[in-house]
Amino acid sequence: MPPSPLTVTLIQSTILNAISNILAQLIDQRKTNKPFSLNTIALIQFVTYAVIIVPINFSWQRYVEAQFPGFPSWRRDTDNNSNAPGPDDLLPVTEKPFKTHQQRSGLWNFAMKFILDQTVGGVFNIVLFVVLINLLKGMGWVRIWELICEDFGPIMIARLKFRPIVSALMYTVVPVDRRVVFGSACGVIWGVYLSLYAVV
Repeated sequence: MPPSPLTVTLIQSTILNAISNILAQLIDQRKTNKPFSLNTIALIQFVTYAVIIVPINFSWQRYVEAQFPGFPSWRRDTDNNSNAPGPDDLLPVTEKPFKTHQQRSGLWNFAMKFILDQTVGGVFNIVLFVVLINLLKGMGWVRIWELICEDFGPIMIARLKFRPIVSALMYTVVPVDRRVVFGSACGVIWGVYLSLYAVV
């Protein structure tokens, strides 16, 4: 029995996040001219964070896609615009299924997913990152709240410098079950940034 999409996503994203953390450690130690020494505790903390966050984001992407399905295919548009009768057109009028007169366009759905990713998704992921990474370091809730207040703005600004491009690609060409992995792959640099934030 093949592994589920979530299992595959979890494994791949966790590996990518581990690579991000190791790269961040290399950068951090190179700045101080120290010989490289792997900080195993920091690596475990960051990987644990990834294991927790990936299923949440996986479910989020599926939910958003269910609410705002992706672009209609060219084939579907062609079929809808053609004069050829569909299967339902051959039924008597009283037996035809009800169809909505107005459906949301693919562009509208893309816009909604894009906006949700930049706002709700961004806020949730940043807050969850600060909370989880500092809980894993053993910090108390009072200090974690202070860090959220201090660091949310700078992290959000940094996120907005690269995430819109990732989102545009993610919601136009990437299948829903591959979006978290795609985001992790594109976000290796972002993972380095988060690792450096976490003081690897």
